[in-house]
Amino acid sequence: MLVIKLRRHKEEEILKSYSFLLCLFFFVLANHHIENKVEKRLSYIDTLIENLQSENWENDVVCYDKILEILHSARNSSLWAVWVLDSIQLPTGVLYGSKYQLGNYDECMKAVWLHTHPELRTKYCLVDVQLTDVVPQKGGEVNPYGTMEPYINTKTKHARALNTITWGICVPSQCGKDGVAIFLRMLLRFSALGGLSSEPRISVDDCQLAGEPYLYGTGVSVFFYVILSLMIIAVASTWYLSVNDCETSDSILPKLAKVFCMNKNTYDLVKPSSDDIPALHGVRALTAFIFVLTHQVFFHNSAAVVNGLDVDKDLDMVLFTTHTDLLTDTFLLMSGLLLARGLATKEKLENPLLALWKRYIRLIGPMALMVFYMASVFKHMGDGPMWPRLVGYEQETCEKNWWLSLLMLNNYINSEEMCYIILWYIPADYQLTILGIALIYFCRRHHRLGMVTVGVVAVLSVLLPAVDTYHQRLPATLIYDIETMINIRGNAVFNNTYIRSHHRVGAYLVGLAVGYLMAWYKPAQYKNIINKKWSTILFTLVFILAWIPLSMGGVFYIREYDVLEATAYAATNRIVWALAISGIIIICEYGHIPIVNNLLGWSAWVPLSRLSYGLYLTHPALIMYNVYSARAPLTQNPFTMLSHTFGPLVIGCLLSLVIWLLVHAPIIGLTNLKFGSKKTSTT
Repeated sequence: MLVIKLRRHKEEEILKSYSFLLCLFFFVLANHHIENKVEKRLSYIDTLIENLQSENWENDVVCYDKILEILHSARNSSLWAVWVLDSIQLPTGVLYGSKYQLGNYDECMKAVWLHTHPELRTKYCLVDVQLTDVVPQKGGEVNPYGTMEPYINTKTKHARALNTITWGICVPSQCGKDGVAIFLRMLLRFSALGGLSSEPRISVDDCQLAGEPYLYGTGVSVFFYVILSLMIIAVASTWYLSVNDCETSDSILPKLAKVFCMNKNTYDLVKPSSDDIPALHGVRALTAFIFVLTHQVFFHNSAAVVNGLDVDKDLDMVLFTTHTDLLTDTFLLMSGLLLARGLATKEKLENPLLALWKRYIRLIGPMALMVFYMASVFKHMGDGPMWPRLVGYEQETCEKNWWLSLLMLNNYINSEEMCYIILWYIPADYQLTILGIALIYFCRRHHRLGMVTVGVVAVLSVLLPAVDTYHQRLPATLIYDIETMINIRGNAVFNNTYIRSHHRVGAYLVGLAVGYLMAWYKPAQYKNIINKKWSTILFTLVFILAWIPLSMGGVFYIREYDVLEATAYAATNRIVWALAISGIIIICEYGHIPIVNNLLGWSAWVPLSRLSYGLYLTHPALIMYNVYSARAPLTQNPFTMLSHTFGPLVIGCLLSLVIWLLVHAPIIGLTNLKFGSKKTSTT
């Protein structure tokens, strides 16, 4: 027994020895692994320090010292230094079309010790980097075994350049532009793009300083005081009428109270008019909704997307929608229709200058409010890495050219710096109203000569777009590639043809003709004159007719340029579209297709139609806020575009309701009170 015990004791001693040696082995192995990690981390920082020391810092020695301090402190894991480096992102996804490399803006600008340790303050700089000095051209097949330089020097099918990036970087507050450029150049060498043979060209934009006191301009206070005053007047007027019986009063105070009364203006918004054209409400509201969706895609692509090549593939799938700007001609068609219908059967026409003044007053109120907002308030509503650059430019154009918008001249004068890019439409509409009133008045006084004049104008509406397109060798339509969406103000088609009212005359004349038709042959008296069978056949034909110019935009997008084809299409596409849309309206009013009539004649469209003007004015600002305040590039696909559309759509309708109650309806009421008209405008 003793021998057995001794043997067991010896075995236990041997087992303990082996266990100790095994633990010691794993401890040494783990320690070696940790040391390797530390060495790798230290070697990265040491290499960066070495590279920085080899550069010429004569123009920014202070920046050099502060960056070295950050790197040495980060090597010792100091929180403040690691915080700065953690906010910096090396470029990723550049080869997949991700241009914006924004890092973490909030981490750079909002350090938790910002107000207790101001000596550690940083700033965020947005830097444009041209990776190569080659002008990118559209490329062919990609060779995955070749070098990356030929690929990065190409431009995608939809004009997305890959050799430029915009990089957001966090640096010490003491750094100037030269220091920022040197530091960024060093970081670029550590990225996947560091192997490029060309020396990058770096342009440092203005930087945002963390913790800098923010000052609101006087315009912000004035804007909100104006809104507050309008709200007080509206609430007071509503209360006054609720406690006083003013139905039979002829004094001025009750009349003014009715103008601003929110209950009355809400009722005017939702009530159908006896002489309304129901289909127009549906067409107008649906057109406005589609505008929101298309502008969501437009503004999204003008800023930061992370999956640029996916966007290009999506554009290939929806090329037939690239000419949806024809929807603006739908609005012009309806504007001409309502004008002619309102004036055609009047026994006595009012002074044309008075008619133009009333139209101007009704348009200018909501428009002036948005111009004021964009010029004085919008830049103060948000922040972000791209905010000062993108919103700052919008504000500068409005500060410089607000008066052109209010004079209805911004689509002809200095259009390259137009305030609030969608405002070209309102002057175009008003200028065509001048033309429409002139033609109607001339025809009423000199019928035969007036009709000849209308014929001449109709011919010119075809010739002028053709001549401009042919003479300037312009594309058939506005090509919505990535370059255009980034800088549409600099696009030749946009400035020379798209926004010019004389290029939109054709659609407006079609509206005038349909308006005259409906004035003399009232739909209420000729309802269902076109039976269901012929209504269906005609609707199918006009739908195909509308599809032709809409889908042809995509054909010209991918087709080799031919000046004669471009000229013919530019001369006729808007007129063909207007004829098709007017055909749909006529079929709805004089024919019978239950599903179409029920859809376009739905009573819910009435208030939404009357809110469409305010929605048109407000929704781009809402979209720009979402896109321009983004902290990181956004993912774009059909679902995200659709889901992101509903926010601006709903909020835009609510803001439009506020504008209607506080500005638009009161202006209409004051105009009617002054000039004696009792009809509520729905345009």
